[in-house]
Order: sequence, then C-alpha cells, then structure tokens
Amino acid sequence: MFCPLDCWDACQVKLENNKIKGYGITPYLCYKLNNYIKFKRETYPKLNSKNIMLRYGLKKLVDILKKTEPKKVLYVKGSGHMGIMQNITKLFFEKYGASFAVGSTCDGIGERGIINSRGKSFILPTWIIKNAKNILIWGRNPYVTNIHLLPLIKNKKIVTVDVIETKTAKNSDFFIQIKPNSDFYLAILLSQFVIEKNLVKRGDGVGFDEFKKVVFSYSKEELLKKTGINLEEAYKLLEFIKDGAVVLTGLGVAKCKECYKTTWSIDSLFFMLDYFGKRDKGVAFLGSSNFGLYNPINIDHKNKIPLFDVNLDDFEVVFIQGANPLVSFVNRNEWKKLKQKTTIVFGKYYDETAKISTLFIPTKDFYEKNDIRGSYFDEYVRIIRNEELRIENEESISEYELTKFLFDAFEFDGLKDEEWYVNEILSNSDLEKINDTLYKKRVFNQAPYVNGFLTEDKKFHFLTEDFNYKEKDFEIVTAKHDKALNSQFIRDKNIYINPKSNNIMLNFVRKNFDESIIVYNEKIPKNIIYSKGGVTINEVLKAKGENAYYEIDYIF
Repeated sequence: MFCPLDCWDACQVKLENNKIKGYGITPYLCYKLNNYIKFKRETYPKLNSKNIMLRYGLKKLVDILKKTEPKKVLYVKGSGHMGIMQNITKLFFEKYGASFAVGSTCDGIGERGIINSRGKSFILPTWIIKNAKNILIWGRNPYVTNIHLLPLIKNKKIVTVDVIETKTAKNSDFFIQIKPNSDFYLAILLSQFVIEKNLVKRGDGVGFDEFKKVVFSYSKEELLKKTGINLEEAYKLLEFIKDGAVVLTGLGVAKCKECYKTTWSIDSLFFMLDYFGKRDKGVAFLGSSNFGLYNPINIDHKNKIPLFDVNLDDFEVVFIQGANPLVSFVNRNEWKKLKQKTTIVFGKYYDETAKISTLFIPTKDFYEKNDIRGSYFDEYVRIIRNEELRIENEESISEYELTKFLFDAFEFDGLKDEEWYVNEILSNSDLEKINDTLYKKRVFNQAPYVNGFLTEDKKFHFLTEDFNYKEKDFEIVTAKHDKALNSQFIRDKNIYINPKSNNIMLNFVRKNFDESIIVYNEKIPKNIIYSKGGVTINEVLKAKGENAYYEIDYIF
C-alpha cells in the first residue's frame, strides 16, 4: 500500500491491526496519514447541496455540458501528483473543446529558475542523500512536510536556512535565520566568497562573466544587511558547503514574484562548487513525479489560460477537479465568483468550493481504483491496485469511469480500456521491478546531470539577471501546518505576528483579519505575517500568470 496524499512523496505503508504503519524507506508517517481513515469523505453526489443518486448527477452533468458552448466551459484541476490516471478526464474536455486553466499553486516559480539553469528540475535519488555527509536544508521543513526523509539524514551534520525557526531548524546542528525573500542575496554573498577565495571548481557554464557582474554588483555589507545575518554566520555556512553536501531546497526559497532568480542563483552557486552529477552531493527542489514515465494522457491544450489570469466573467460553467479554489488559490475575490456560476466539483471532500457548487460528484478513494504514481522526492513508481483499505461505494465514480461515461454520452471515440493505459505506461517506461506494486526509474541509477544538462546546448546556464525585489514594510511568510494538507484535514486559520511589529503592518492585519484569529508571538520576527496554509492569508494575496506567488504586491 502507498500513501494517497499529495505531498513530497508516496509513503509505503502496511495495515496491521487496522492501523496504518510505515516501512521500507518511509518508516515515519505524518499526522495526516496516521489518521487518514478517520477523516470523513463525501460519498453522495449533490445538486444544489441536496443528496442525489449518481445516475441523476451524471445525467445532469451531460445536460449542462450539452447546453453550453464548449469554450464557455472552464476546466480547473489541482496540480498535485495523485496519479497519472487522474488526468484522464482531460481527454474528454479537450475533445469537447473546453478551456483549460493551466498553472501551479505550488512550485512553478522556483521551477522556472531551475529550467533557466539546468533545463529540467530532477529529484535527487535517495541513494545520493544516503551517501552525503552534510545536509543543507534551505527553505524546507522536512520534520513537518517530508518526514520520510528523516531516516536518510540521520547521523549526518545538518544546517538549516529559513525565515522562521521551524521544527527542522530546532533539530539541526545550527540554524541560520534570514529575512523573508532574501535567499537570493545569501546565494550571491556565498558566491562572492567562493570566487574571491578561489574555491571555484567549475566556471565552464554559459554566462559565467555575466554572473560575476551580478555577484559583485553588491557590497558584502549590503548583502549582509539584506539577508539579516552576520559575517560569522556567512563564513560558517561557506565552510559547511565548500567540500560538499546535499542541498535540499523547498518552496520557502520561491514564494515571491522574482524568486525564480533565487533558485537560479542557488544553482549557480553550487555549480561553481561542482555539486551536479556527483554520487554524494547535489541540489534538489521539487522534481516532476512523472519524469521517466511514458504518459499516454499528456495533452498540449488548444484553449488554455494562465491560472492566475482567469476572468470567470468569460465563462458560464466551471468544472473543478481535485481542487478547492475558495481556500487554496490566491486572487480569492476572483474565485468567489464561482458562487454566481454553474460550478461542478468532482472531488473527494465536501469542502468550501463543493458547498457552493451547483453539482458535486464524489470521486472514488485512491484505494478504490487503478493508478500509477511517481514522487516529487524519490526515484520510485507506485502501482495502485486492489488495496486492503478498498471500500466500494456505488454512488462515487473514478476519473476513468467518469471519462468513459462522458465519451459514450457525447459519442466520442478514441478512449482505450483502463487497463490499456496502465500497461502502456509500464511497458513504455524504463523501470526496474522491485515487486508487484513498486518499481524504480532506471534513469536515476546514475546521478542526475552526470551526462550534461537538459538545456538546448546541454550546458549549465549561470544566473544573468539581477533581483529587482524591493523590501516591503512587511512580508508574508507561509508554511505547511503539520495537521493539514492544502485545504484538507485540520487547518490552522490563525495569523501569527509579533506585537512589536511596525504600525503599518499592525494596522493592515487588524483591518483585514478578525481579531479572534490574530495570534501575537514575540518569537515571530518583527514585520512578518506568518500563516500556516492559505486558508486565511490567500484572502489578501494576488498573482498573475501561471504560477502563484505569496507576497503583498505593493508597498504601503
């Protein structure tokens, strides 16, 4: 069995005495998975909030789609890695002619920077993490979001760089606390040291001279002030990384509009130190869970709109699958318009968006269907078949079953049998079989980038753009809550601030949020609004384009 949740990984689990336990490379399980069975899912379709039978709900769906001009139908899907087969509904909506909202609420901005430098963001295989002696955790909190990583880094020297003293920071050998959105400046400062002290091992990438111009356009004093650290801390960090480490970056380095330059600058720093293509060092961000898998469902949509440029006034019907825009998306005022639309939600939980929907269709649980999933974090592929927790419910429907129903209703052709897709993925992917449910991607038997990068010229490309980020009167810091995942499970709606923050921030908080959810904590850095998840903070955040960013986009 494997974890069905959308996080860094798909933990391997087993059922003992009706309790889920971890094993293999994932012996530790998070709160969400430990309590997975306890959280109620919705198993009945609903029309205008009233229970209906599935057959009537499906008929209503067909009626709505047949009465609507296809381009006036917007398809929105959560961007998690919950399995390749969960994307099969796109085959129908593409054939139907719907418009697709494309983009990421998660890692898109950071990935953009890595595409600039390496061409593709690869996961770092677990065997490389095991081989490393030093671990640098930068903008990531594995003790909350990635706990199956802990056995791999046990007994290693760990340094954490973050804005907040997280649980991971408290369990590290030392912690360097920086200002929000200053990770770029820290990477530039360390790059200065590396160049000045003749520690450069690789300067053969494209744009090295331009990179050096950016690096030395700042004084050390300016960089120290921008990051909020002192020279001793900076040198201590340099000493830690100069001889090799595994660098585990997270979403914390890529939350602002300009932060694609942060991942790009971090890559450039560690390329100089020769971290790529090695067996005991490397740099990791979120990787594509589908990389190394043949995907017969992959589509380049004809009608697509960046997710955060969506104007719902242009659409009559919105079909939402596996997402809760009223909580999880920024630009919340735009998504509140769903209340005035014919909104169809296809999902597992009767959440905020489902409750305002015209039609709710419950999807089957992950354990009730066949699927294949990779991981953001490791090199393994999981096959989901008849699992031990399988509980059939005739009033819910899988993604494939819904797609088959719609193909038949519209007399579309071209859809294959479900088993064909599963077999096609397995037979056309280069996988090593571990057992009947677990495979390993052979592409990760060697270190990523050992044979070059995935840029057009196969070379590494150094950062060549400066960071045009203006420090604000206050900053937004968001993080995952240990008992919540996106908008699911037990949420933390609070806004955390230091009572000694400047008046501009205090007035902003008190104006925009109810006093009952404001928590004053002197351990929070001054002039930071700290939020665990987007339940509350997304009310005031705005973004444009395909990828969300988490900052106030103007200065007060």
